[in-house]
Amino acid sequence: SNKIERTLDPCVVLMKELVGQYADLWQDKGGIYSLAQGVVYWKPPPQATAAMKQSLDDFDSMLHLYGPDEGLWNLRDALAQKIATENGLDNHNVMITVGANQAFVNCVLTLLQDNDKSVVFAPYYFNHVMALQMTLPAESSMVVGPTIHGEPDLGWLEQKLQQDESIKMVTLVNPGNPTGTNLPREALQRAVELCRQYKAWLILDCTYEYFVPNSEFHGCFADPHVLHIFSFSKAYALAGYRCGYVAISQEAGNVFEQMTKVQDTIPIAPPRISQVAALASLSAGRDWVRKNIETLEAGRGAILQALSPLEEIIGGSGAMYVMGKLPDGVDDLELARSLVKEFGVAVIPGSFCGFPGWIRVCYANLPPEQCLQAADRLAEGIRSLASQKS
Repeated sequence: SNKIERTLDPCVVLMKELVGQYADLWQDKGGIYSLAQGVVYWKPPPQATAAMKQSLDDFDSMLHLYGPDEGLWNLRDALAQKIATENGLDNHNVMITVGANQAFVNCVLTLLQDNDKSVVFAPYYFNHVMALQMTLPAESSMVVGPTIHGEPDLGWLEQKLQQDESIKMVTLVNPGNPTGTNLPREALQRAVELCRQYKAWLILDCTYEYFVPNSEFHGCFADPHVLHIFSFSKAYALAGYRCGYVAISQEAGNVFEQMTKVQDTIPIAPPRISQVAALASLSAGRDWVRKNIETLEAGRGAILQALSPLEEIIGGSGAMYVMGKLPDGVDDLELARSLVKEFGVAVIPGSFCGFPGWIRVCYANLPPEQCLQAADRLAEGIRSLASQKS
């Protein structure tokens, strides 16, 4: 269909193919280090593995059966307590989804009418844009706003909302993917108020809520027009199990009930085994998560240092990303290929995030020692680029 044809190509898949293309060149040098896909290097909590083994060995296990559309009640109950205690979201319903990406698709399909428009800010999370491209009726239905050093330009947003009453959804990722920024509470509060004033839904993707080095996460709001998306993929290393959730205020009309139609159509219900792992992971606690995240500090510093010769860097204050601006005239797609082939390190070209001329670098997907080695390779590539432009 024309909707799918106009949708972005999956950049992580393309980067994996690129790594495979040049893998032989680096097999005797430790292989190609990937700083591309946003994943963590650690394993899930041991409680998750133990719980899944026990469920599989249980003769009366119901793992093979469909579960409730909205998710298993015990996981939903635990998450309702979690978001009330940690995020200040009382009186919210929780729906378990097949990863945070499906939670976003649920929001798009449930909340937007045919003539509605949706706002994202560049640099944007490519999968959010892909979801909008393949569901909205026209390219003009997606409005891309600017950022200022990684933070959404809320002055622009206010002007757009004033001018175009068909804008009915605004999406922010905080901490940011791909920006790696942790937005100030005041900026988020202004976005909440603008969306309330102009009757638009605000989607806050909180996937990286725990990834705020030297700070705390204060990014949730109990207002009924705000929906929050969370994930087990990053903090608890359950990316392959595909388990996320969306929190919806009980004062948001019948949104939760209507979203159940989407849920029943796409996954029917999230896999039981993934929810078993997610529930057990919660018992590991925030301290387990924090200890793992603390191990990223050396890599974060090394990546920031590797990118320091570039004109501008954004990120490093949240999530697991840093973005760097390439010299004028440098094609980010070609540079990404060159980094893989000549320097043995992979990154995401900014063009896939609506930010050509930049690169996105992830510092969480390798163990600390390998991340430092990858940073050295990246630094060498950046120095080579700088020397060619001087």
